[in-house]
Amino acid sequence: MISQNRRLRLPLVLLGMALLPLLLYGCGSGGRATPTPTKTPQPAARVDPATVTPLPPPPTDTATPLPPTPTPEPTATVRPSDTPTPLPPTATATPPPVSRVRPDNENPLTGLPVDDPAKLQRRPLFVVVNNDPPARSVHYGFSNAELVYEYIMEGRAVTRFSAVFLAGESKQIGPVRSARLINFYLTPQYGGALVASGAGQDVRWWLKNKMAAPYLDIDLDDPGNNVYSFSLGTDYRTRLQTGTSLLRPWLANWNVESDPQLTGFLFDEGMASGPSGQSVTVDFPAEVTWTYDPASGRYLRSMDDDPHLDAASGQQLSAANVIIQTMAHEPTDYVEDSLGSTSIRIVSVGEGPVTILRDGVSIDGTWRAGDTEMPEFLDAAGDPILLKPGNSWIEVVEPAFAVTIR
Repeated sequence: MISQNRRLRLPLVLLGMALLPLLLYGCGSGGRATPTPTKTPQPAARVDPATVTPLPPPPTDTATPLPPTPTPEPTATVRPSDTPTPLPPTATATPPPVSRVRPDNENPLTGLPVDDPAKLQRRPLFVVVNNDPPARSVHYGFSNAELVYEYIMEGRAVTRFSAVFLAGESKQIGPVRSARLINFYLTPQYGGALVASGAGQDVRWWLKNKMAAPYLDIDLDDPGNNVYSFSLGTDYRTRLQTGTSLLRPWLANWNVESDPQLTGFLFDEGMASGPSGQSVTVDFPAEVTWTYDPASGRYLRSMDDDPHLDAASGQQLSAANVIIQTMAHEPTDYVEDSLGSTSIRIVSVGEGPVTILRDGVSIDGTWRAGDTEMPEFLDAAGDPILLKPGNSWIEVVEPAFAVTIR
């Protein structure tokens, strides 16, 4: 009979004999190490989603959309989420303009006859021209423009020009520089087309997407832009040039040429009467003075007491009419430059004070204009102020701005 202890020891002996070869294999001289057994993957620990901080959403593209070509009419009426701060609404609708009848060959912007009436059945070209100090000795095209607008820039350290060409032709216009917010309002008032070298991001969005006029945006740094413009020299402030013979094909190629059927100004060849207007000084950063020349019946332009010359002819720039148009200047949050200067919203829609100098006299009155109606000038009695036939310069000033008339 086998005792209870032997019954317990027998399985242990058998187990030891079974394990002996494995022990000798792993520890014997010259034997290989026992390979590490493959680990069975453990299930991931369960995590409560409520305790996990979510990842931030991927960044969105906030760049302003830039369509490849402008459209003559405003696009969608719903503002997408990435558009700049909306502009405030313009003034309420103005009364309809005074009815005007003129000969078919009379230029509605100058009152002068043209050799080809077909030139009056096309868009006026608004070309933005630089007035930084290096540009002042190389201004081209002003002598051939029917109108020139001058207005202050952000920071109020320099002015800029918009030269307007309807029947006028100029082989060279420049230096072309970037547009400003005022161009968004002025260009559609004349049914015009805007030409500039870019703009600040927000202003550019409005010009590209919402302005009721074509916009030729010439990239100053793109050497491929040599169809509608050309470069002279290397200075970015002065090198970009264009001409009416280049810009008229642009309108035709883009199929955006049209006849805006301009209302036009009213003119009178007779001598005007009124208070003295022999000269006017506008206290821009480069002080502007217009002085009446009785021999020519025109006003001669100077900047900081130096004659302002046409670079092509070398002649002093002049105008038949000098128009001081007062417009509200409102701040915006549209950053224009690396200094953080913000764009000025110059309101050319609605009405405001105006002073017109012609024939050595000055005439006070009121200007009024609509979103797509060019300005008209009315005297104290509400009658149209008659301009002298010829070109006009329009100096855009703020209310209470320093303007001296002698």
